Amino acid sequence: MLVRNLDFLSIPKEFSKVEIEIYEKQSIALVYIENKGYSLVLKDNNDIQSVFLLKTDILPHNVNEHTDREDFINVLKMLLDRIYSVADIKEYEKQHQEHVFLRLMDMLNEGNGIEKISEENSKIYTDIEKGFMKLELDIMDNKINALNASISDVSNNLDSTVKDIEESSWGNKLRKTMDQNNW
Repeated sequence: MLVRNLDFLSIPKEFSKVEIEIYEKQSIALVYIENKGYSLVLKDNNDIQSVFLLKTDILPHNVNEHTDREDFINVLKMLLDRIYSVADIKEYEKQHQEHVFLRLMDMLNEGNGIEKISEENSKIYTDIEKGFMKLELDIMDNKINALNASISDVSNNLDSTVKDIEESSWGNKLRKTMDQNNW
């Protein structure tokens, strides 16, 4: 009998969302999914333009010195670049990605402007929930494919080693026989 525990797919029933306006009704929302990660949502006039899932164990109160911090900030930079690509503003008026990251995390940590979203009150909740389930399954597929590739490499190496040993052993027997018979 095969048994699989799918608890890793379970998502909290409520997410915490904070949002900051970046430029002319374009905003970035950060959704915290406990024990899973975050979602960054780019919005234009409250219309969702883009949603990114970030599987990480960064906690809002402990963002410094984390290995995923730079990757997180790079995704934010990409969103900010997208907003500013159509804006005609001076460079010094643009918000810096690290500043936006720290502001969003501080909002979550201090409880400022947090909106609780759930399946009942937000469409984005369902998108994030399905996205994280798909992400988990993709991660499992990648691990299975990597494991299968490793098994195949080991098997091929073992076959090659066995053939080398057999050839060597067979070659040694032939040489010995030839040496004994003075051929």
